[in-house]
Amino acid sequence: MPRILMTGAAGGIGTTLRKLLPPIYPDLLLSDLTAPADLGRGEKFKAADLADAAQVEAICEGVDGILHFGGYSVEGPWDQILQSNIIGGYNLFEAARKKGVKRVVFASSNHAGGFYPRHHRIGTDVTARPDSRYGVSQVVGEAAGAPYADKNGVGVDCNRSGDFGG
Repeated sequence: MPRILMTGAAGGIGTTLRKLLPPIYPDLLLSDLTAPADLGRGEKFKAADLADAAQVEAICEGVDGILHFGGYSVEGPWDQILQSNIIGGYNLFEAARKKGVKRVVFASSNHAGGFYPRHHRIGTDVTARPDSRYGVSQVVGEAAGAPYADKNGVGVDCNRSGDFGG
């Protein structure tokens, strides 16, 4: 995929991947609410608020694939999680559909199934058991991607990560 958009470019995962992805995706477009403090000269950046559908559509223009690491990544106030993760996730999938994006990789979280006991081995087909408002938003994000994959042909990959870099 020639042109990749990465949301959450100023966050922990985004900051790490920004340094690793350019050899694989030389036409990498970065986005977040504000530019990363260490943005390099050759890096392309467009600010966008995921809760603003028009801004999300603008950053998806001409994009082949999306690595979605944007949003509110920890437990917090419901309204902030709602705006960033749930409305923002919907806006991203809808913009991907409208702009003909071929694939979205949605970075979900182990918090989507966080109430399973640690000793309990779980598979990919278990019932969601979110452990927080943040976990709920990740379950909603995963579910929101399904109709875009099933009805609209957008490739959607949801990956539940654990502790990143910790």
